[in-house]
Amino acid sequence: MVSNDTHTSDDAEALVARTHVPLSYQKQCVLDAVHRMRNGLLLYPAVWVVLMQVDNYATRHTSFAIAHGVALFLASAIRLIYNSGLKRTMERDFHRAQRLFRALSLLYNAYWGTLCAIILVAPDAETLRWLMLMSTVGITAGGTVIVAIDSVLPLLYPLCTLGPSVLVLLPRGGSVDLAISGLSAIFFAYSLGISRMVGREYWARQRSQALLEQRARELETISRTDALTRVPNRLKFQENLTVAWRDARRRHEPLSIAMVDLDYFKHINDSHGHPFGDLCLQAAAQGLSAVLRRPTDMVARYGGEEFVVLMPNTAPDGAMQVAQAMLDQIKQTYVSQDEHAAMLSCSIGVATWQPGSDDQAQALVQQADAALYQAKRAGRGRVMPHVHATPDASDAPGEPRELSVVA
Repeated sequence: MVSNDTHTSDDAEALVARTHVPLSYQKQCVLDAVHRMRNGLLLYPAVWVVLMQVDNYATRHTSFAIAHGVALFLASAIRLIYNSGLKRTMERDFHRAQRLFRALSLLYNAYWGTLCAIILVAPDAETLRWLMLMSTVGITAGGTVIVAIDSVLPLLYPLCTLGPSVLVLLPRGGSVDLAISGLSAIFFAYSLGISRMVGREYWARQRSQALLEQRARELETISRTDALTRVPNRLKFQENLTVAWRDARRRHEPLSIAMVDLDYFKHINDSHGHPFGDLCLQAAAQGLSAVLRRPTDMVARYGGEEFVVLMPNTAPDGAMQVAQAMLDQIKQTYVSQDEHAAMLSCSIGVATWQPGSDDQAQALVQQADAALYQAKRAGRGRVMPHVHATPDASDAPGEPRELSVVA
Protein backbone atom coordinates (compact mmCIF):
# COMPACT_ATOMS: atom_id res chain seq x y z
CA MET A 1 0.00 0.00 0.00
CA VAL A 2 1.46 3.37 -1.06
CA SER A 3 1.18 6.21 1.41
CA ASN A 4 -0.25 9.60 0.55
CA ASP A 5 3.12 11.18 1.30
CA THR A 6 4.70 9.11 -1.48
CA HIS A 7 2.04 10.16 -3.93
CA THR A 8 2.57 13.78 -2.97
CA SER A 9 6.32 13.50 -3.44
CA ASP A 10 5.93 11.84 -6.85
CA ASP A 11 3.46 14.49 -7.97
CA ALA A 12 5.78 17.25 -6.88
CA GLU A 13 8.71 15.72 -8.74
CA ALA A 14 6.60 15.31 -11.87
CA LEU A 15 5.47 18.91 -11.64
CA VAL A 16 9.05 20.10 -11.26
CA ALA A 17 10.14 18.01 -14.26
CA ARG A 18 7.45 19.54 -16.45
CA THR A 19 8.27 23.11 -15.43
CA HIS A 20 9.99 25.04 -18.21
CA VAL A 21 13.25 26.63 -17.12
CA PRO A 22 13.15 30.31 -18.17
CA LEU A 23 15.89 31.87 -20.26
CA SER A 24 17.09 33.75 -17.19
CA TYR A 25 17.99 30.42 -15.58
CA GLN A 26 19.88 29.33 -18.69
CA LYS A 27 21.88 32.55 -18.49
CA GLN A 28 22.50 31.92 -14.81
CA CYS A 29 23.79 28.45 -15.66
CA VAL A 30 26.46 29.95 -17.92
CA LEU A 31 27.41 32.50 -15.28
CA ASP A 32 27.60 29.76 -12.64
CA ALA A 33 29.88 27.74 -14.92
CA VAL A 34 32.10 30.80 -15.43
CA HIS A 35 32.30 31.30 -11.67
CA ARG A 36 33.24 27.66 -11.14
CA MET A 37 35.95 27.84 -13.80
CA ARG A 38 37.44 31.10 -12.57
CA ASN A 39 40.02 29.63 -10.21
CA GLY A 40 41.02 26.90 -12.65
CA LEU A 41 41.90 29.04 -15.65
CA LEU A 42 45.40 29.81 -14.42
CA LEU A 43 45.87 26.20 -13.31
CA TYR A 44 47.04 25.09 -16.75
CA PRO A 45 50.04 27.44 -17.14
CA ALA A 46 50.97 26.88 -13.49
CA VAL A 47 50.98 23.09 -13.90
CA TRP A 48 52.89 23.44 -17.16
CA VAL A 49 55.64 25.47 -15.50
CA VAL A 50 56.05 22.83 -12.79
CA LEU A 51 56.03 19.90 -15.24
CA MET A 52 58.66 21.48 -17.47
CA GLN A 53 61.14 21.23 -14.58
CA VAL A 54 60.95 17.43 -14.62
CA ASP A 55 63.86 15.71 -16.36
CA ASN A 56 65.25 19.22 -17.06
CA TYR A 57 62.77 19.27 -19.96
CA ALA A 58 62.61 23.08 -20.07
CA THR A 59 66.41 23.22 -20.31
CA ARG A 60 66.58 20.64 -23.08
CA HIS A 61 63.56 22.01 -25.00
CA THR A 62 63.57 25.67 -24.02
CA SER A 63 61.68 27.02 -27.04
CA PHE A 64 58.97 24.36 -26.75
CA ALA A 65 58.50 24.92 -23.00
CA ILE A 66 58.42 28.74 -23.20
CA ALA A 67 56.25 28.93 -26.32
CA HIS A 68 53.54 26.70 -24.93
CA GLY A 69 53.77 28.23 -21.46
CA VAL A 70 53.19 31.69 -22.95
CA ALA A 71 50.38 30.33 -25.16
CA LEU A 72 48.64 28.76 -22.18
CA PHE A 73 48.93 31.96 -20.19
CA LEU A 74 47.59 34.09 -23.06
CA ALA A 75 44.72 31.67 -23.63
CA SER A 76 43.86 31.87 -19.93
CA ALA A 77 43.98 35.68 -20.06
CA ILE A 78 41.72 35.75 -23.12
CA ARG A 79 39.17 33.52 -21.43
CA LEU A 80 39.29 35.61 -18.24
CA ILE A 81 38.69 38.80 -20.21
CA TYR A 82 35.86 37.28 -22.23
CA ASN A 83 34.22 35.74 -19.18
CA SER A 84 34.35 39.05 -17.29
CA GLY A 85 32.12 40.64 -19.94
CA LEU A 86 30.02 37.58 -20.64
CA LYS A 87 26.97 38.86 -18.74
CA ARG A 88 26.73 41.95 -20.97
CA THR A 89 27.39 39.87 -24.08
CA MET A 90 24.57 37.48 -23.20
CA GLU A 91 22.12 40.37 -22.91
CA ARG A 92 22.75 41.22 -26.57
CA ASP A 93 22.71 37.66 -27.97
CA PHE A 94 22.53 34.85 -25.44
CA HIS A 95 22.86 31.86 -27.77
CA ARG A 96 25.84 33.32 -29.63
CA ALA A 97 27.57 34.16 -26.35
CA GLN A 98 26.87 30.67 -25.03
CA ARG A 99 28.30 29.01 -28.15
CA LEU A 100 31.45 31.14 -28.00
CA PHE A 101 31.88 30.38 -24.29
CA ARG A 102 31.68 26.66 -24.99
CA ALA A 103 34.00 26.90 -27.99
CA LEU A 104 36.70 28.75 -26.02
CA SER A 105 36.44 26.25 -23.17
CA LEU A 106 36.75 23.22 -25.46
CA LEU A 107 39.55 24.66 -27.59
CA TYR A 108 41.54 25.46 -24.47
CA ASN A 109 41.19 21.93 -23.14
CA ALA A 110 41.83 20.39 -26.56
CA TYR A 111 45.07 22.37 -26.61
CA TRP A 112 46.08 20.92 -23.25
CA GLY A 113 45.05 17.45 -24.39
CA THR A 114 47.27 17.85 -27.46
CA LEU A 115 50.23 18.86 -25.30
CA CYS A 116 49.63 15.76 -23.16
CA ALA A 117 49.63 13.57 -26.27
CA ILE A 118 52.90 15.14 -27.45
CA ILE A 119 54.60 14.48 -24.11
CA LEU A 120 53.32 10.88 -23.98
CA VAL A 121 55.07 9.97 -27.22
CA ALA A 122 58.17 12.09 -26.62
CA PRO A 123 61.26 9.82 -26.58
CA ASP A 124 63.10 11.69 -23.83
CA ALA A 125 60.33 12.27 -21.26
CA GLU A 126 60.18 8.99 -19.37
CA THR A 127 59.23 10.48 -15.99
CA LEU A 128 57.47 13.55 -17.38
CA ARG A 129 54.97 11.53 -19.42
CA TRP A 130 53.52 9.87 -16.33
CA LEU A 131 53.29 13.12 -14.42
CA MET A 132 51.72 14.77 -17.45
CA LEU A 133 49.18 11.95 -17.72
CA MET A 134 48.37 12.16 -14.00
CA SER A 135 47.93 15.94 -14.25
CA THR A 136 45.64 15.59 -17.27
CA VAL A 137 43.51 12.97 -15.53
CA GLY A 138 43.22 15.21 -12.47
CA ILE A 139 42.31 18.24 -14.59
CA THR A 140 39.76 16.17 -16.47
CA ALA A 141 38.18 14.86 -13.27
CA GLY A 142 37.87 18.28 -11.66
CA GLY A 143 36.90 20.07 -14.85
CA THR A 144 34.19 17.60 -15.79
CA VAL A 145 32.47 18.12 -12.44
CA ILE A 146 32.81 21.90 -12.78
CA VAL A 147 31.17 22.01 -16.23
CA ALA A 148 28.59 19.33 -15.37
CA ILE A 149 25.84 21.96 -15.12
CA ASP A 150 26.15 22.66 -18.86
CA SER A 151 24.26 20.48 -21.33
CA VAL A 152 27.15 20.11 -23.82
CA LEU A 153 30.49 20.51 -22.05
CA PRO A 154 30.35 17.38 -19.82
CA LEU A 155 30.44 15.15 -22.90
CA LEU A 156 33.01 17.04 -24.97
CA TYR A 157 35.29 18.23 -22.15
CA PRO A 158 36.88 14.82 -21.34
CA LEU A 159 37.04 13.98 -25.05
CA CYS A 160 39.13 17.10 -25.64
CA THR A 161 41.54 16.39 -22.79
CA LEU A 162 41.88 12.60 -23.09
CA GLY A 163 40.98 12.07 -26.74
CA PRO A 164 44.29 13.26 -28.28
CA SER A 165 46.29 10.89 -26.05
CA VAL A 166 44.13 7.92 -27.02
CA LEU A 167 44.45 8.80 -30.70
CA VAL A 168 48.25 8.79 -30.57
CA LEU A 169 48.63 5.76 -28.27
CA LEU A 170 46.24 3.31 -29.93
CA PRO A 171 48.18 3.04 -33.23
CA ARG A 172 51.39 2.26 -31.34
CA GLY A 173 49.86 -1.00 -30.13
CA GLY A 174 52.08 -1.47 -27.08
CA SER A 175 50.64 -3.08 -23.96
CA VAL A 176 51.18 0.08 -21.92
CA ASP A 177 49.71 2.23 -24.68
CA LEU A 178 46.65 0.00 -24.93
CA ALA A 179 46.27 -0.04 -21.15
CA ILE A 180 46.36 3.75 -20.99
CA SER A 181 43.81 3.95 -23.80
CA GLY A 182 41.52 1.47 -22.07
CA LEU A 183 41.80 3.22 -18.73
CA SER A 184 41.06 6.55 -20.44
CA ALA A 185 37.88 5.08 -21.90
CA ILE A 186 36.81 3.75 -18.50
CA PHE A 187 37.63 7.05 -16.84
CA PHE A 188 35.69 8.90 -19.54
CA ALA A 189 32.59 6.79 -18.90
CA TYR A 190 32.92 7.27 -15.15
CA SER A 191 33.37 11.04 -15.49
CA LEU A 192 30.35 11.24 -17.77
CA GLY A 193 28.21 9.40 -15.20
CA ILE A 194 29.36 11.69 -12.37
CA SER A 195 28.77 14.81 -14.47
CA ARG A 196 25.26 13.69 -15.39
CA MET A 197 24.43 13.20 -11.72
CA VAL A 198 25.79 16.63 -10.78
CA GLY A 199 23.96 18.21 -13.73
CA ARG A 200 20.64 16.61 -12.77
CA GLU A 201 20.96 17.88 -9.20
CA TYR A 202 21.78 21.41 -10.40
CA TRP A 203 18.86 21.60 -12.83
CA ALA A 204 16.48 20.04 -10.33
CA ARG A 205 17.30 22.93 -8.01
CA GLN A 206 16.87 25.41 -10.85
CA ARG A 207 13.50 23.95 -11.84
CA SER A 208 12.39 23.94 -8.22
CA GLN A 209 13.36 27.59 -7.93
CA ALA A 210 11.50 28.40 -11.15
CA LEU A 211 8.45 26.56 -9.85
CA LEU A 212 8.54 28.44 -6.55
CA GLU A 213 8.81 31.77 -8.36
CA GLN A 214 5.97 30.82 -10.70
CA ARG A 215 3.76 29.92 -7.76
CA ALA A 216 4.71 33.16 -6.02
CA ARG A 217 3.66 35.11 -9.11
CA GLU A 218 0.39 33.20 -9.27
CA LEU A 219 -0.32 33.90 -5.60
CA GLU A 220 0.54 37.55 -6.21
CA THR A 221 -1.96 37.65 -9.06
CA ILE A 222 -4.62 35.87 -7.02
CA SER A 223 -4.20 38.28 -4.11
CA ARG A 224 -4.84 41.20 -6.46
CA THR A 225 -7.67 39.71 -8.51
CA ASP A 226 -11.34 39.66 -7.58
CA ALA A 227 -12.28 36.00 -7.28
CA LEU A 228 -15.80 36.46 -8.65
CA THR A 229 -15.38 38.83 -11.62
CA ARG A 230 -11.73 38.00 -12.46
CA VAL A 231 -10.85 41.68 -12.79
CA PRO A 232 -8.33 43.42 -10.50
CA ASN A 233 -9.50 44.05 -6.98
CA ARG A 234 -9.40 47.22 -4.91
CA LEU A 235 -5.86 46.52 -3.67
CA LYS A 236 -4.54 46.26 -7.22
CA PHE A 237 -6.40 49.42 -8.19
CA GLN A 238 -4.81 51.35 -5.32
CA GLU A 239 -1.35 50.15 -6.38
CA ASN A 240 -1.94 51.14 -10.01
CA LEU A 241 -3.42 54.46 -8.96
CA THR A 242 -0.29 55.27 -6.95
CA VAL A 243 1.91 54.57 -9.97
CA ALA A 244 -0.38 56.40 -12.41
CA TRP A 245 -0.61 59.41 -10.06
CA ARG A 246 3.17 59.65 -9.76
CA ASP A 247 3.61 59.33 -13.55
CA ALA A 248 0.90 61.92 -14.26
CA ARG A 249 2.55 64.50 -12.01
CA ARG A 250 5.99 63.81 -13.43
CA ARG A 251 4.84 63.94 -17.07
CA HIS A 252 2.26 66.69 -16.55
CA GLU A 253 -0.51 64.52 -18.01
CA PRO A 254 -4.19 64.36 -17.01
CA LEU A 255 -5.47 61.38 -15.05
CA SER A 256 -9.12 60.29 -15.05
CA ILE A 257 -11.16 57.95 -12.88
CA ALA A 258 -14.70 56.67 -13.38
CA MET A 259 -16.79 55.11 -10.65
CA VAL A 260 -19.42 52.69 -11.97
CA ASP A 261 -22.34 51.37 -9.94
CA LEU A 262 -24.95 48.88 -11.15
CA ASP A 263 -28.44 50.31 -10.78
CA TYR A 264 -30.98 48.53 -8.56
CA PHE A 265 -28.57 45.70 -7.83
CA LYS A 266 -29.99 45.05 -4.36
CA HIS A 267 -33.36 44.45 -5.95
CA ILE A 268 -31.79 41.96 -8.38
CA ASN A 269 -30.33 40.01 -5.48
CA ASP A 270 -33.60 40.13 -3.53
CA SER A 271 -35.71 39.08 -6.52
CA HIS A 272 -33.49 36.49 -8.20
CA GLY A 273 -31.00 35.43 -5.54
CA HIS A 274 -27.32 36.05 -5.03
CA PRO A 275 -26.10 33.42 -7.58
CA PHE A 276 -27.91 35.32 -10.32
CA GLY A 277 -26.56 38.57 -8.91
CA ASP A 278 -23.06 37.11 -9.21
CA LEU A 279 -23.71 36.40 -12.90
CA CYS A 280 -24.74 40.02 -13.35
CA LEU A 281 -21.51 41.22 -11.72
CA GLN A 282 -19.45 38.96 -13.97
CA ALA A 283 -21.28 40.18 -17.08
CA ALA A 284 -20.82 43.80 -16.02
CA ALA A 285 -17.06 43.29 -15.45
CA GLN A 286 -16.69 41.73 -18.91
CA GLY A 287 -18.69 44.50 -20.53
CA LEU A 288 -16.69 47.28 -18.89
CA SER A 289 -13.38 45.61 -19.72
CA ALA A 290 -14.42 45.15 -23.36
CA VAL A 291 -14.68 48.91 -23.83
CA LEU A 292 -11.09 49.64 -22.84
CA ARG A 293 -8.50 49.50 -25.62
CA ARG A 294 -5.29 50.69 -23.98
CA PRO A 295 -3.15 48.39 -21.81
CA THR A 296 -2.63 51.21 -19.33
CA ASP A 297 -6.38 51.47 -18.58
CA MET A 298 -7.94 49.12 -16.08
CA VAL A 299 -11.29 48.10 -14.61
CA ALA A 300 -11.30 46.95 -11.00
CA ARG A 301 -14.01 45.83 -8.64
CA TYR A 302 -14.15 48.46 -5.93
CA GLY A 303 -16.64 46.68 -3.71
CA GLY A 304 -20.13 45.21 -3.88
CA GLU A 305 -21.72 46.22 -7.20
CA GLU A 306 -19.30 49.13 -7.68
CA PHE A 307 -16.43 49.19 -10.17
CA VAL A 308 -13.70 51.74 -10.72
CA VAL A 309 -11.97 52.59 -14.01
CA LEU A 310 -8.46 54.03 -14.12
CA MET A 311 -7.55 56.01 -17.27
CA PRO A 312 -4.03 57.49 -17.27
CA ASN A 313 -3.24 60.34 -19.68
CA THR A 314 -6.95 60.91 -20.36
CA ALA A 315 -8.49 64.38 -20.49
CA PRO A 316 -12.07 65.07 -19.32
CA ASP A 317 -13.59 64.80 -22.82
CA GLY A 318 -11.87 61.48 -23.47
CA ALA A 319 -12.88 60.13 -20.07
CA MET A 320 -16.53 61.09 -20.69
CA GLN A 321 -16.44 59.33 -24.07
CA VAL A 322 -15.10 56.14 -22.49
CA ALA A 323 -17.66 56.35 -19.69
CA GLN A 324 -20.50 56.83 -22.18
CA ALA A 325 -19.29 53.79 -24.16
CA MET A 326 -19.31 51.78 -20.95
CA LEU A 327 -22.79 52.99 -20.10
CA ASP A 328 -24.05 51.95 -23.55
CA GLN A 329 -22.30 48.58 -23.24
CA ILE A 330 -23.92 47.82 -19.89
CA LYS A 331 -27.35 48.89 -21.14
CA GLN A 332 -27.02 46.28 -23.89
CA THR A 333 -26.07 43.53 -21.45
CA TYR A 334 -28.77 40.90 -20.99
CA VAL A 335 -28.27 38.25 -18.32
CA SER A 336 -30.38 35.12 -18.07
CA GLN A 337 -30.26 31.86 -16.15
CA ASP A 338 -33.11 29.38 -16.04
CA GLU A 339 -36.25 31.43 -15.27
CA HIS A 340 -34.25 34.51 -14.20
CA ALA A 341 -33.37 37.33 -16.61
CA ALA A 342 -32.53 41.02 -16.44
CA MET A 343 -31.28 43.93 -18.53
CA LEU A 344 -28.47 45.68 -16.69
CA SER A 345 -28.12 49.39 -16.13
CA CYS A 346 -25.49 51.50 -14.41
CA SER A 347 -24.61 54.99 -13.31
CA ILE A 348 -21.14 56.46 -13.79
CA GLY A 349 -19.29 59.35 -12.17
CA VAL A 350 -16.16 60.78 -13.82
CA ALA A 351 -13.40 62.94 -12.34
CA THR A 352 -10.14 64.16 -13.87
CA TRP A 353 -6.96 65.49 -12.34
CA GLN A 354 -5.35 68.20 -14.45
CA PRO A 355 -1.67 69.20 -14.27
CA GLY A 356 -1.21 72.06 -11.85
CA SER A 357 -3.96 70.96 -9.47
CA ASP A 358 -3.12 70.50 -5.81
CA ASP A 359 -5.59 67.64 -5.38
CA GLN A 360 -4.30 64.26 -4.23
CA ALA A 361 -4.99 60.82 -5.70
CA GLN A 362 -7.52 59.85 -3.07
CA ALA A 363 -9.34 63.14 -3.59
CA LEU A 364 -9.74 62.18 -7.24
CA VAL A 365 -11.44 58.94 -6.20
CA GLN A 366 -13.74 60.88 -3.87
CA GLN A 367 -14.60 63.31 -6.67
CA ALA A 368 -15.53 60.45 -9.01
CA ASP A 369 -17.61 58.94 -6.22
CA ALA A 370 -19.37 62.28 -5.68
CA ALA A 371 -20.13 62.47 -9.40
CA LEU A 372 -21.58 58.96 -9.16
CA TYR A 373 -23.91 60.10 -6.38
CA GLN A 374 -25.00 62.97 -8.61
CA ALA A 375 -25.73 60.54 -11.46
CA LYS A 376 -27.81 58.42 -9.09
CA ARG A 377 -29.69 61.43 -7.78
CA ALA A 378 -30.37 62.65 -11.33
CA GLY A 379 -32.24 59.46 -12.16
CA ARG A 380 -29.60 56.76 -12.71
CA GLY A 381 -28.58 55.23 -16.02
CA ARG A 382 -26.35 58.15 -16.98
CA VAL A 383 -22.81 59.55 -16.90
CA MET A 384 -22.05 62.55 -14.75
CA PRO A 385 -18.80 64.56 -14.60
CA HIS A 386 -17.60 65.76 -11.25
CA VAL A 387 -19.16 68.95 -9.94
CA HIS A 388 -18.58 70.43 -6.52
CA ALA A 389 -21.78 69.37 -4.80
CA THR A 390 -22.50 67.44 -1.65
CA PRO A 391 -24.06 64.08 -2.44
CA ASP A 392 -27.29 63.05 -0.78
CA ALA A 393 -26.47 60.20 1.53
CA SER A 394 -30.01 58.91 1.29
CA ASP A 395 -29.49 58.22 -2.41
CA ALA A 396 -26.45 56.02 -2.05
CA PRO A 397 -25.62 53.50 -4.80
CA GLY A 398 -27.36 50.18 -4.50
CA GLU A 399 -30.67 51.39 -3.08
CA PRO A 400 -33.53 50.30 -5.40
CA ARG A 401 -36.30 52.47 -6.68
CA GLU A 402 -37.43 50.67 -9.78
CA LEU A 403 -36.20 47.78 -11.89
CA SER A 404 -36.67 46.74 -15.48
CA VAL A 405 -36.65 42.96 -15.35
CA VAL A 406 -37.54 40.52 -18.10
CA ALA A 407 -39.59 37.70 -16.67
